[in-house]
Amino acid sequence: MVVSRNPEVKNAHTAEVTTYLKGTTIRSTESTPDMYSSIDLVAGKLARKLIKYKERRVQGHHGGPHMSDKLSQILDEITNDVQQDTSLSKRDEYKEEDYEDPYEPEITRIKSFDLSKPISIKEAIFALDYIDHDFYVFRDEETNLISIVYKRNAGGVGLIQPQQ
Repeated sequence: MVVSRNPEVKNAHTAEVTTYLKGTTIRSTESTPDMYSSIDLVAGKLARKLIKYKERRVQGHHGGPHMSDKLSQILDEITNDVQQDTSLSKRDEYKEEDYEDPYEPEITRIKSFDLSKPISIKEAIFALDYIDHDFYVFRDEETNLISIVYKRNAGGVGLIQPQQ
């Protein structure tokens, strides 16, 4: 619970809750002029997020039928409690961006290349030998389409072309 002492801050009472479930972090934050309102709202928001988390796990997103019995039981109890409380039934207040999926891939680097100049497949294979990657993306001069040459694990070079 954070209370802002600045009189200009309208919603000075902020309730923050962070929950860790099997490698997943779920955060909820609510700010209101009243401390108890903030706590009630953040509890409801957290409950809706946990319901969404359970639904995703049951549907097969990072768990499915392999979800542990204890976690499933706890999420069932939360679901039952929330369904009994009609004030928490507003599903539209849940924001998808508040859910943090720990298994979601993260882009760590972005590169861009000029693919406007077409080159031959032989030139692409030649360039493949001088880069630090196992593949090379290029525009094929015969088809004018984006293609990829790559180093095969079994040896040699592979070519990926779009279907025509």
